[in-house]
Amino acid sequence: MNRFASNPMGRHQVTLFRPTLEESIGLDHPVRLYDEILAKCQWSSWENQYCLAAGQPPIRPRIMASIILYGLGRGIRSSRMLEYMCCNSMDYIWLAQGHQPDHSTLCKFRNRFKKELKELFRQIAQVAIDMKLASLSIVGLDGSRIRANSSRHSTAREKTIEENLKEIDTQIEKIFAEMDQNDTHGQDLFGQASAYKLPADIADLKARQERLNKALEAVKKKTGSKSKKTPHVPVTDPEATILPNKEGGYAPNYTVFATTESQGGFIVDAEVIIGGDESQQTLETIDRIEENFDEKPENLTADTAFSSGENLAGLEEREVVAYMPQFNRPDQTNNPANREDTAEPIPSKDWDKLPRDTQSKKLHRTAFVFDATENCYHCPMGRKLEYIGRNTKPRKHGNAVYQAYRCKDCSGCELSEQCLNGKKLPRTVYREQHEQLRKAMDQRMASPAGRQIYRQRNWIAETPFAIIKALMNLRQFLARGIDKVRTEWLWACTSFNLAKLVRRIAELRAETAKDAG
Repeated sequence: MNRFASNPMGRHQVTLFRPTLEESIGLDHPVRLYDEILAKCQWSSWENQYCLAAGQPPIRPRIMASIILYGLGRGIRSSRMLEYMCCNSMDYIWLAQGHQPDHSTLCKFRNRFKKELKELFRQIAQVAIDMKLASLSIVGLDGSRIRANSSRHSTAREKTIEENLKEIDTQIEKIFAEMDQNDTHGQDLFGQASAYKLPADIADLKARQERLNKALEAVKKKTGSKSKKTPHVPVTDPEATILPNKEGGYAPNYTVFATTESQGGFIVDAEVIIGGDESQQTLETIDRIEENFDEKPENLTADTAFSSGENLAGLEEREVVAYMPQFNRPDQTNNPANREDTAEPIPSKDWDKLPRDTQSKKLHRTAFVFDATENCYHCPMGRKLEYIGRNTKPRKHGNAVYQAYRCKDCSGCELSEQCLNGKKLPRTVYREQHEQLRKAMDQRMASPAGRQIYRQRNWIAETPFAIIKALMNLRQFLARGIDKVRTEWLWACTSFNLAKLVRRIAELRAETAKDAG
């Protein structure tokens, strides 16, 4: 008697398989929901990009996109791995309906449809909103850095790039001179090379020359007029920026953004920028959301990097309520400077409660109360700081205007050691043009409702980055160049939303079946 189970099928047995491809996938398998959701999306704009007049019929773009999105949801980004799965994994074979696209076809498809992918991203997010699984009541904006497809060691300054270009030019001229000499003597040292194709050594030099020219162009754009040193640029991907990484050291990076709604955690806007200036995306994000969904977010929560005065003014103009802590601005909850009679000094027992500058440890400007009727400030001791003029400071996105107020005499003040910096000069307080908006922000952030909304920011805004980096393995881009990188990031965000939508629909159907039973 055989102690072990016999093999149901011999490897050399000629067999007619009974189960169909449809029967090979269980009814509750998530791949069915992927296919169901994507089948309801509009694909006509994708299909119109193909020329069907001649050649082999292409695979439908819905099937190609389904393979990529389903793979990302399972942490598979490599086109070669997707090719393998379409040949060997039953769920991929079912999703691809037996098609077996090779890795180069998948890679080209992934970079081809930029405009159409944005519309697919919008459609999936709109489905979540229509099903009441997502809402634009509260959204969280955050940015992160992802490594570019370029080595941290393959960087150079302008001088080095120019020297390398001169050396390559010399090598190219030398090779062409040798070719002319060989042609004169009737010798062909390059074999049967095509007249329409450069020899391998020339082609390699030309490719290096093109990369260096792009790097030179990029380094000239990034060099400021006041900068004494030219910055380093990645030669492999010149559009990336050398930025510090949390893993340590500096490396070529792109700054990615995701705006996430609070109800279901769906991403409603995604973008990639060159450089590390995160604040510039705040207003553009609101405008894109309104354009895509015909609706503006009611509340926006973000960290300190986004709380510039220009952003606060733009958000108020767009009627979006912001919840953002401000840099070097102490908590105003128990500020004793906010008293009824500002001309009266604050009791000495409350001096320790006055807000301090986080850097200098001296009294912060919020310890001085502005009097709009007299256009002056009152210090904690009740002394008046009168208006002395206006200053303008250049910023990346326009000039910042400040009004200056100075105390006439600080002598004999008991708080002078805690107030004045260095020399015993009268204290000067600068009032920014957006100070009223910042004060309103302080009040919102100090309110119980404001603290509750901002407390949600961590899981609203940071969860997508954790999942995309950890589960989708997107810690470094595969593509190079800002356009392709934006497309790759949008594929990841679309897959994130699609996977979340699949889980929520599966949960709803399970609850419905349980209630019916």
